[in-house]
Amino acid sequence: MRRVSALVILSFFAVSISAQQPDRRPTTPPGLQRCCTVKAYDATGKVIGDLIRWDDRFASIPLQAIVRYPIKGGGDVALLVAPESIAGLQTPGGSMALFTTADCSGNSMFVQLGWPPLMKRYAMVLPVAPSPGAVGYAATQAWLWVTDPLPVRVSSGATVFLAQWGDGGACVPYPAPGYTVAPSPFGGFWMKRVEDLYAKYKRPYYAE
Repeated sequence: MRRVSALVILSFFAVSISAQQPDRRPTTPPGLQRCCTVKAYDATGKVIGDLIRWDDRFASIPLQAIVRYPIKGGGDVALLVAPESIAGLQTPGGSMALFTTADCSGNSMFVQLGWPPLMKRYAMVLPVAPSPGAVGYAATQAWLWVTDPLPVRVSSGATVFLAQWGDGGACVPYPAPGYTVAPSPFGGFWMKRVEDLYAKYKRPYYAE
């Protein structure tokens, strides 16, 4: 009888000790029950890319997102996707996107990009607008330009640029004799034309 009583007491003591231990099992915070990364899609359901984050930098701008867009040949770039537009993190204008041709033709562009994103490749999107005030939702084309993987900041040297892509969504020629970037440690990156994003993805865009 004493042996049974001792076993009962020991069992009660073990249960009491166990109850006092904190529950260290991992828990899922409320609102994070989804198993998969949120993605951006076009109107046909075609995937544009994974969301890096919602763009909440400006409270006055409607909800849009920074999206990871994979590039053929390796690496990916960051794009800003809204319901009716796809843009780069840096907009053109202000002698930012430079061409050696007067009509911005060709497949090479020099970009004076001050703060590149933490990505393997950098990008700029050049919108083609029917009028200077229609760069956003009314743009008819969105040309994606991308650097090589792991680009190195370089100086354009004595290169003479004959035009820039303006903030109005069109090529803007420089007056003769053209524009030469002043020597400075700022430099920039050479980019190559990739594709028209509006020809590839049908608007409007959404995320889920």
